[in-house]
Amino acid sequence: MIHAVLFDLDGTLVDTETISAHAWHSTSEAMGLEVDDDLIRSFVGRTADALIDLLIERYGITRERARETFDLHQRLKGELMDSELTAKPFAKKALANLKERGFKLGLATSSYRPVAERELEPFDMLKYFDTITCGNEVTNGKPDPEIYLLAAKRLGTEPTTCAVVEDSPNGVRSGHAAGMPVFLVPDTIAPTPEIASCCADVLGSLDELVGAIALYNDDHQE
Repeated sequence: MIHAVLFDLDGTLVDTETISAHAWHSTSEAMGLEVDDDLIRSFVGRTADALIDLLIERYGITRERARETFDLHQRLKGELMDSELTAKPFAKKALANLKERGFKLGLATSSYRPVAERELEPFDMLKYFDTITCGNEVTNGKPDPEIYLLAAKRLGTEPTTCAVVEDSPNGVRSGHAAGMPVFLVPDTIAPTPEIASCCADVLGSLDELVGAIALYNDDHQE
């Protein structure tokens, strides 16, 4: 039975992935690096340190230059967010409905806390979360399960009683490896058969989440 729900943030609750991609294209032009769409998709769900490692691996650049590239991306992304950030459809409705039904709610995001709070505050969604776990609070980021296991621990719940709500392959792998039922709402990356097989359900939007969890619980009555 599911008693708690752990949400990813970027691409799941707020529509940041398109903004991030635009910022990466501007960053690549400014830094003289060819950051293509496949590489950008591989960034989704990863921590800052993991992104920097990927940049070093791909381009053979120094850590200092990779950090400079990442920092420029963050600045450009922040500028775009000031005017273009939107909540994902039905995000606040899903949070409110789950809270009303007595579920504990946690956020498990690769973003750092100031960024997460900045993204949630404009849409009044911070108030729904009992706990927030961020990428700088774990040693290993997604797709490692550490962040979801820590989020469950902070909620005082067993991993198997926590649902994960994700939009990306890295996030799905993280939740699945933590032993949690994963509900995928794809954003910019369509699920492969391998990713779909790791999910309890693949949904068209967050408007389907409450019903999908109810059906899961009906099938897993204690």
